[in-house]
Amino acid sequence: MNKKWLLQEIETWISAGIIDRAQADRISAIYPETKPSRNWGALIFSVIGAIIFGLGIILLFAYNWDAIPKFAKLAIIFSALAGAHGAGFYFRTRGEKFSALSEAMFALGTMLFGSGIWLIAQIYNIDEHYPNAFIVWGAGALLLAWSLPSVVQGTMASILFVLWNSFENFDFDSKTNIAPFLILICIFPLAWKMRSKILMAVAIPAFVLSILFNCHWFFERVGPSIFISVAGLLIGLSIIVRKREWFPETSGLFTFYGNILYWSSLYVFTFPAADSHIFRNYWYHDIYATFYVLAFAAAAIVAWSMVILPLGKIKEDLGKLYRVDHFAVPVTVLAVTLNFGWLSEFGGWGGAAVFNLVFLFQSVMLIAFGCRNLNSKLTAAGTIMLAFLAFARYADLFDSLLVRGIVFLGVGAGIFIVGMLYARRKKEAVKT
Repeated sequence: MNKKWLLQEIETWISAGIIDRAQADRISAIYPETKPSRNWGALIFSVIGAIIFGLGIILLFAYNWDAIPKFAKLAIIFSALAGAHGAGFYFRTRGEKFSALSEAMFALGTMLFGSGIWLIAQIYNIDEHYPNAFIVWGAGALLLAWSLPSVVQGTMASILFVLWNSFENFDFDSKTNIAPFLILICIFPLAWKMRSKILMAVAIPAFVLSILFNCHWFFERVGPSIFISVAGLLIGLSIIVRKREWFPETSGLFTFYGNILYWSSLYVFTFPAADSHIFRNYWYHDIYATFYVLAFAAAAIVAWSMVILPLGKIKEDLGKLYRVDHFAVPVTVLAVTLNFGWLSEFGGWGGAAVFNLVFLFQSVMLIAFGCRNLNSKLTAAGTIMLAFLAFARYADLFDSLLVRGIVFLGVGAGIFIVGMLYARRKKEAVKT
């Protein structure tokens, strides 16, 4: 509601004798002043423009860099850096109206800080381990993110930490990169403090990517297990933050990322080749692989313990057991158990059949839950998953064209029936 308009109307009512001053105060108190939402469109375009402008400045100086004296180079670097951040602080003091411009100037300053690292190294011919520049750059953005605080700087810090992690791992085979730890203890708390869904939406994939980059050299053995354990963790967290009202607005984000990891991992497990490439590799012979697998399996179990143990808070409606998140834990346990090796003697379909049945069952349950509750998203998701499973088995299970045709006729008919049932259920709901 427009509070200014309301106050003007109240004064008119008082003048007309409709209400007195005491009644006006009570009416005004019912409608508190709403804080104007940030103009994210202006912020995004301003920041992108500042970053591109900063890149242009860097390239311009790089073109003429050799012709500039050493001290002039240093003066240019530090004056540009101070000017950008000075402008950011200046516009910050001018109020909310200039917040987008302030963030853009700080983003430009962070870009110039990163370029300054490289340019100073070039001036003094510093031959250093080059990924270190990204951790220093990211640390600068992180300090600014906490001191302002700033979603933009937190986002830039997350990206820089992931870049640092990738260069360390893929160029230097690092096994103990701490980027995931930095994102966990520095970026997530900032997103929580600022109640920023945008920063949380960046922090979650940044954390997952940094974990996977750390595992690249034994990824084939542990990747799917870590995927599905992290999926269980994220889905468990989505329920926890919603139930306990710990920044419940992020519940959808945890669910979204968790389901992507969950379904993609489960789908990989449905292929018979996964048995020979994943479950026959004894990851527990490697201390790093063992740590990652057990750490995330334990984290998923802890998260789900927090969901399940408060028995009084468990959902009474048994129909909600159709929801995919209630199956994440048993599948996680199953995946990790198979990966220990003692059940991996099942060859080919002996191991994959279990996951095909789980995938099929959960797809059908998604459809059933979606139709029952008129949730078009869940119904469509279950239908798509069922179609993916049918196409995969078409390629690696059936040799007979007759059998393939029958299977596709059955799946197609089933999806058609789902559409009819959903439309019928919706019509009944409208009538009631």
